[in-house]
Amino acid sequence: MPSAMPTETVETARPGAGASGFVCTCLQITERELLGTLSHPDIHTLRDLRRAIGAGDGCTACHPVLQRYLDAICSAR
Repeated sequence: MPSAMPTETVETARPGAGASGFVCTCLQITERELLGTLSHPDIHTLRDLRRAIGAGDGCTACHPVLQRYLDAICSAR
């Protein structure tokens, strides 16, 4: 894994929120599930992620976190 891999969840990005371990709390997408999806070479954008696992389809608070994961993974390919 690249050293620039994000290590935050939505909760750590939002002050005062609990630590659930989800990168998308609305759809309860874990980092493990996200990384598994990002391992597919056809996932390049937030839209691709939303279509594949639904991450980011709720309140959209996770979009910045998801984008950081996308940037880190896609630049390492």
